[in-house]
Amino acid sequence: QMLGVDVHHATLGIIGMGRIGQQIARRASGFKMRVLYHNRNRWPADVEKWLNAEYVGKEQLLAQSDFVVLQIPYSPATHHYIGAAELKQMKPTAILINSTRGGVVDDAALVDALKNGTIRAAGLDVFENEPKLHPGFLELKNVVLAPHVGSSTEATRRAMAMTAAKNAVAALTGATPPNLLNPAARAKA
Repeated sequence: QMLGVDVHHATLGIIGMGRIGQQIARRASGFKMRVLYHNRNRWPADVEKWLNAEYVGKEQLLAQSDFVVLQIPYSPATHHYIGAAELKQMKPTAILINSTRGGVVDDAALVDALKNGTIRAAGLDVFENEPKLHPGFLELKNVVLAPHVGSSTEATRRAMAMTAAKNAVAALTGATPPNLLNPAARAKA
């Protein structure tokens, strides 16, 4: 339980059902959570079944979720994706979790929503205008602030270093790097 909200059988809304969003959905099944998701593209029915997740519109996800988890990249299109209007669509008992990128949430609007009871709480691993922090967060008891270090385990850092090394070796030997993000650019080179 966090702030009187039981995770078991709660509704989890995931905005951004990429690799990390999918892993969050899989873990939610252990808590018998109802999982809603919103994504640029809807996943095929077999993937939704595997994830035990239901595709919904953004407004429905915000209105029905006990926990809203953001897992979308930051871009001009996602700047302030969650602002005052979206926070008002959420349940007053809802908890917002942003561990994706600062700027996806309008921090000033979130501070106001937390002060006014528009939503119950927030868990933030990233902040708008990092390394600066909106000073209003420091006055609140219904927000948990973390320094975006979730991947700072020895095993994860070792795996990250090995991935980088494998990509470098492949690139330097003329092979295609295993984690190449833009194959079209390599084909033009």
